[in-house]
Amino acid sequence: MHGFNRPLGPIGSNVVAPIQTTSSGMLVTANKLIPGQEAIDFKGYFKVESFPHNSVIYRPGDTTDRVYLLKSGRVRLMRLGKNSSRSVVSILRPGDLFGELFRPEGTPVEEMAIASGEAEVWSIEGRDFRAQLEARPALAVDVVRAYAERVRALRKRVLGLTFKEVPARLADTLLTLAEAHGERCPHGGETDLRGITQQDLADLVGASRSFVSTLINEMKRDGVLGNVGRILCIRDQKALRKLASKEK
Repeated sequence: MHGFNRPLGPIGSNVVAPIQTTSSGMLVTANKLIPGQEAIDFKGYFKVESFPHNSVIYRPGDTTDRVYLLKSGRVRLMRLGKNSSRSVVSILRPGDLFGELFRPEGTPVEEMAIASGEAEVWSIEGRDFRAQLEARPALAVDVVRAYAERVRALRKRVLGLTFKEVPARLADTLLTLAEAHGERCPHGGETDLRGITQQDLADLVGASRSFVSTLINEMKRDGVLGNVGRILCIRDQKALRKLASKEK
């Protein structure tokens, strides 16, 4: 996956370019129409909201039928366990589409979406979005491809849990996050992972936070990782890739 900095349609605009898939399988919109492509008139459809840090966008049990597009900031998708415990299942970036689009009608949402930092989110009624899909088969194909890519990413995580030890899973996760969320490191490393916590990493690799913390400290001693304050920095992606390739 590679980070995309494509601008989204301006707030209040009546015409939004067709939704397009990125190499990560997520969806983005651009504010410039590509000649020859049909514009989709979403006038009156999109609701634009800003969510402060840690605010809930939707929660398990909600029955609201909406599709969401993250315009800026980050959003964590989480699952709730016993005793109100939470586990991060995905960290979204600008341009990502979320919400349980293909949830059977009338059934409640199973995941929780929480803003990580201030996030601007566009949303559209599910019936309006589905009407666009029915009217434009090419758009529907793009959405299906996006969800298929997401399924492949989840399958990769499951295979990692099955065939890799925690250090390899952690290395693989760090590389994936670097491609999706990484920023150029200004202090001598290769890539900064801003806003990614050790608890996020623990949830994503299926391990305890204390164990992940120990592994990160070992990687720092080996020169693979570094940090400036709370910002985790990848210093040696080649070493991470070698570690990520190891299986049980």
